[in-house]
Amino acid sequence: MLSLLINSATVDLYENESVNLVKQFTDVQNIQSPVSSFTQTFRVPATKRNLAAFGLVTIPDASSVDLKQKFEAELQRDTMPILRGGVQVKGVYMQKEHYADIELVFFGEAVDLKTAIGDALLPDLDLSALNHDLTYAAVTGSWTANLFSGKVRYGLIDRGNNWSFVSQTSSLQYPWTSTDGIFTGELTPYVMAREILNAILDEAGFTYESNFINDGDPSAAGDGAFHDLYIPAFRGTTNLASTDAQQNRARAALEQDYGNSTWGTLDVVDDCTGGIDEANKWDNTSNQYTSPLNGFFDVRVTYSWDQGSHTDHVGLRLKVVRTSGTEYIYIVDHGDDTFSVANNKLFETVVFLEDGDTVELQGRVEAGQSHVIKGNDNATSGVRTVVDIEAAEVLSGQEIDIAANMPKVKQIDYLTALQRMFNLVFIPDPDKPNHLKIEPFTDYMSSGTVKDWSTKVDYSMDFVMRPTSDIQSKEYSWSYAPGGDFISQELQRSQDRVYGRYRILDGENPFATGKTEIQVPAAPYIVSHIPGSFFPIHRAINSDGSIVSDPKLMFCYWHGTVLDLGTWYLRNDTFDEVALTLFPSFSQYSAAVADLTDKDLNFGVEAAFVPQTCNPRDTLYILYWAQYVTELYSTEARIVECHAYLTNSDVRDFAFNDKIHIKGVAYRVLKIEYDANVDGTSKLTLIKILSDVSLCADEPTSLVTRGNYILFNSTTPASPDYGSQACCEFYGYNWVPNSIVIGGVTPLNLCKPLTIQSQPES
Repeated sequence: MLSLLINSATVDLYENESVNLVKQFTDVQNIQSPVSSFTQTFRVPATKRNLAAFGLVTIPDASSVDLKQKFEAELQRDTMPILRGGVQVKGVYMQKEHYADIELVFFGEAVDLKTAIGDALLPDLDLSALNHDLTYAAVTGSWTANLFSGKVRYGLIDRGNNWSFVSQTSSLQYPWTSTDGIFTGELTPYVMAREILNAILDEAGFTYESNFINDGDPSAAGDGAFHDLYIPAFRGTTNLASTDAQQNRARAALEQDYGNSTWGTLDVVDDCTGGIDEANKWDNTSNQYTSPLNGFFDVRVTYSWDQGSHTDHVGLRLKVVRTSGTEYIYIVDHGDDTFSVANNKLFETVVFLEDGDTVELQGRVEAGQSHVIKGNDNATSGVRTVVDIEAAEVLSGQEIDIAANMPKVKQIDYLTALQRMFNLVFIPDPDKPNHLKIEPFTDYMSSGTVKDWSTKVDYSMDFVMRPTSDIQSKEYSWSYAPGGDFISQELQRSQDRVYGRYRILDGENPFATGKTEIQVPAAPYIVSHIPGSFFPIHRAINSDGSIVSDPKLMFCYWHGTVLDLGTWYLRNDTFDEVALTLFPSFSQYSAAVADLTDKDLNFGVEAAFVPQTCNPRDTLYILYWAQYVTELYSTEARIVECHAYLTNSDVRDFAFNDKIHIKGVAYRVLKIEYDANVDGTSKLTLIKILSDVSLCADEPTSLVTRGNYILFNSTTPASPDYGSQACCEFYGYNWVPNSIVIGGVTPLNLCKPLTIQSQPES
């Protein structure tokens, strides 16, 4: 007997009403879908119990019914749960002014992350547990996993700095010297991708388990495991966002007109009209601003005076006093203006301040004259003297707000990016609400249970076998979204494609049509050398050298710190230059200098912009998509449609990675359609399992550095296997005919890695 529970309360059902359910594999692949498998709409009687369950009233307009509400629901048969999900009221039917039927739709248990997460952005996440003071110890400690156990690490991105060792002009700047090291605030925090995933799912009310995501030791870098995957906390500004950003500003005004004939500190206070001093850094007694951190500050002085018919009698200047006692003077006005009255003139400058430095405004007027520097007593007319100080580029000392530094990307797009990169499936736990199993498709499918349904098939009905050509596309492509940096832009312009794309054109199936594009809502992370150096970094700049102001999400691997790039200089907390030979390394590869068997976050093999031993074989496509596609395109692939007698237990205990054997042939289930309220057969759509089908007859296994060619099938130079052109090109390498002559007799055709791309300039 079928029963329906709504919020744990039993709902009355019609005895013979069809409740047609669908379980389909696409539900665990498309996490952006706002709906999942659902029943055909069915009706329940408008009994008193049912009316109460759905909050219906007895007046004809049914105004209390929320037709958008989704009720927690569970279908049971003979007290055994067969499906969990949600129910929505689709209609209320009345006869003779009385309720007769309630029309429902039952949404299955597939993951509905899009609805749960909504349009929330990455900066909306609560990542406060990763906030920290930007100190030299925090930065260098991040490289050895001493900062949050490696959840945050610091690396170098050119955020509009235009660093270059080639020359020093107005547009190109030396990154560092022994007397002018870079500041900690010029580095960028990178956050472990797993931490962002955890935060998104936790705030959406989900828990999960995953061997793939939770593998390995995060302190061990460079093995290409998921814990090595990071995203730059880069929001498109030169300045790192801090938790106290709103406090890094002060505005104060001259309290009264000033007319002293000697240079003196003006009586500038923050308790004036429009005054700002949230951090309490303006002292109204000393009339000084004290810097709370290290960085460049925008200082604006709006000033007015009345000098009658006289000229050259008013002067204004800023005085900066270092904690060491050194003084700097910035002239605001020499007093050489020939106008008789100066109203709200503007002086702007950028001042470098260290934590504890003070700033004050000084002035003077000539003795015996009637003119004055106008004060706040003229505020109502808008004519007064005001000092506005705001941190423009914080270089160290502030508390870093990790969430505020994130790119403005939707959280659901972050999950979608991971799903499409690693071909992840999101499997709901039938016994634990909002609990997921997340694994790559190949890993999940390899862990299923073998079940023999040979005796369950109804052979009196058609057993249909079809080729997979009907579900194939003519063209498949996997790629990232176009990046905003100048290298990505140039590749897009010159080659009309995104860096790292992989494409399949099926010329063997004349019936295949259309195009399937799997695009990751993230940009490729491309590294290139700082011009004139060996330091590889991501350069988030446009072709004109300006910063990429609206960056996309990017993923990269952390390698640890590397040697042999040269010496660089980083300022410590007292601004002393510290010479460093270890450099924090991130790239699209799982190793700083990638080899054949390392991992690559591109889908297709690409020529790098920095030296690599060999372009890695294990791209995202090869590792996570190729087996899926190979089985789909195999000449042995089959789609089977049949009917089978499945019990409640069969349906209840079924999982999409089960290996269903029918007369010795293994299948996996694409779809089950059945009526939960009637005993009978279920319609099955199956696809033949071909996991023993290899990606290609020859697999690249090693690189011969002398001669720079690839060997296949685990062979050695002593007994070489040079592979085939088809497999060489399948993996993305270059097949070079007659490349070399061995023993002066036989010319060899060799598979060669791609050459490095030329060094780009901004």
